[in-house]
Amino acid sequence: MYKLGETQSSELVAQISARLWKAKIPHQVVSTAKDESPSSEIWLVREADLPLAMEILNSPDSEKTSQQTAKTPLIESLSYAHVTWFFIFVCLGIALLTGAGGNVETVSWFSIVPMEIRGNSLSPGTLEGVIAQGEFWRLFTPALIHFGGFHLVFNLLWVWEFGRRIEQLDGKLRLLVIVLASGVISNLAQYYSDSVFFGGMSGVIYAFLGYMVVLDKLSKVPKYNLPTGIVVFMLAWLALGFTQFTEALGLGRIANAAHAVGLLSGIGIALLVRLLFSSRSVK
Repeated sequence: MYKLGETQSSELVAQISARLWKAKIPHQVVSTAKDESPSSEIWLVREADLPLAMEILNSPDSEKTSQQTAKTPLIESLSYAHVTWFFIFVCLGIALLTGAGGNVETVSWFSIVPMEIRGNSLSPGTLEGVIAQGEFWRLFTPALIHFGGFHLVFNLLWVWEFGRRIEQLDGKLRLLVIVLASGVISNLAQYYSDSVFFGGMSGVIYAFLGYMVVLDKLSKVPKYNLPTGIVVFMLAWLALGFTQFTEALGLGRIANAAHAVGLLSGIGIALLVRLLFSSRSVK
């Protein structure tokens, strides 16, 4: 991370931060206190952004608020979070196609193994058969299936909240690698925990969580800066999945193996990124 500047004016730092985001320059605002006087530091993620950031900082308009271009985070994310929104729209499309997981025939198109109804029972295929048929896409596509409206909305909100942060700060390729790798790993974990009828982006979401929390813990200046409340909630939800709580609420069984292994895969990716890129922007 690279320090751009410091100010005691909260209004000024907000205006500069808005201009930096408008220029698509990832950065972090860090609150500090020196001699009991509150202060804010602006840190850039990429050294290559320093010239443009300095130009913005020294611009005569840097003390003006650009109200005409102000947008909500949801609308603004459409301009940069393309991979995040791609997966959101794909999940929505598959939810429509599968009747939110209610149509077994269409769910079977995306499940980790093909399934068919024989009489009053569900007859699944095997992973060995999937590999033999070359249907390798099935290792990932269960992540795109959701069962019911709550499952869909809950997951996609977290995909947007976490995915856009990673895509903005680390780029589209990094996000895509995390999604595909953690999706496959968490799906395989759930399959080998003796389950074939499962789906959802939860494993990927927990990979996002583990990735961001670990990298922030290892960095001198956190760049994702997830609120503590969100981290606690997600970990508490993970723990509740191993109880009967969700079933008592009528939410059904939770894919605990996918959640736990997804979290571990995100932590593993963060450690790998730290190892490979410690001499660059991840510090």
